[in-house]
Amino acid sequence: MSRNLITDNSSSQHIILYRILQKIGYEVDTVGNGQEAVKKIEATPPDCMFLDNHIPVLNGRQTLEGLKAPNITLARIMLTANRQKWLKTRCLELGAKNFWNKPIKQAQLQEALQQILPTPQSTEVPCT
Repeated sequence: MSRNLITDNSSSQHIILYRILQKIGYEVDTVGNGQEAVKKIEATPPDCMFLDNHIPVLNGRQTLEGLKAPNITLARIMLTANRQKWLKTRCLELGAKNFWNKPIKQAQLQEALQQILPTPQSTEVPCT
């Protein structure tokens, strides 16, 4: 099962994204700032990271800069309310796979994840 990390200091965004990802069938973990994200990724790298730009300690761009080590290969998706073109360009240069503006729609999220992560396997056991 693919593991995802949500890095956002907004509890409402955590809940929304967490629920969508779990509904699709992905495993999810959350942190509230960039420094926590870098530590968690270095300890147990997820397959994908959702990252807001406006987070404490290290903002999203700084967090991407901190994840340049060659052994860190997770997909990085910026999900932010910030619509500045220079920020989008810089985040994509730093390795972000996508740069989306909030709020995210479930269909958009599912479509993008299908392109970068394996499809989650059903945990249901068929009756025999």
